[in-house]
Amino acid sequence: MILVTTYINPDLDGFSAAIAYAEFLNKTGRLAQARFSGDYQLEVKFTAKKFGINLPVPLENHNDFEQIVLVDVSDLKRLDKNIDLQKVVEIIDHHQVNDLAAFPNAKFLIETIGTSATLVAEKIIKSGIDISNNTVRLLCGALMYHTFNFQNFDVNQRDRNVFQWLKTKCDFPESFFREISLAKSDLAGEKLGQAIENDLKQFEFADKKIVIAQLEIVDGDVLMRNREQEIIDKLAELKNKLKSDFIFLIIIDLEKLVDFFVCGETETR
Repeated sequence: MILVTTYINPDLDGFSAAIAYAEFLNKTGRLAQARFSGDYQLEVKFTAKKFGINLPVPLENHNDFEQIVLVDVSDLKRLDKNIDLQKVVEIIDHHQVNDLAAFPNAKFLIETIGTSATLVAEKIIKSGIDISNNTVRLLCGALMYHTFNFQNFDVNQRDRNVFQWLKTKCDFPESFFREISLAKSDLAGEKLGQAIENDLKQFEFADKKIVIAQLEIVDGDVLMRNREQEIIDKLAELKNKLKSDFIFLIIIDLEKLVDFFVCGETETR
């Protein structure tokens, strides 16, 4: 059995790409299962609920699988520590930061492109294999959301071509981007701190540990005005917890297409 998975606390791109690639492998005669570690990010929960898709139960026993395929992740810092790196036989990713030398038995497909879902979908399209409507919808959702409705800087024509092809295979709502953006903007109470903690990226640069948190919402300026100190306090908590040298938050406003940077320490600024 092949495990297809992504990083801890999966986002919609990693989740959708893993679901689609597991289905593709099964239909090509390789027994596979998509399973995930940690908690699903809000965008995954929203999309699954919208399309009536059951979320897989959390991954508990990695020893049930003989081989592992990773999608949307190729660096060790975001990977479940229980994964046996020797078992990883394939990696599909669109991120430039990676630890490929840590996976001695893996073949790689890593390209700078809008989403990992694009790379998986291209494989499916090339094969001529049909996948389920719900899986097509997941890929559409990942492409639309993670390219910020095709406005992000790293989008190219391949992303657009894949999306147009997928749309011919399912009924996908044009309102999806607006709906998911509003859903992710509901950060009342403790949801704000949880959202910040659920989307962290860690890097080593010049012997310093840098942690970057990210929120993708509408009305980012309103959140900044009303809850800046709360955000700064959460970042300080995470810096201590993760033992990082620097930490900051990027707030991406999905409608205005502007970024806000938040940090509470002079040395980080």
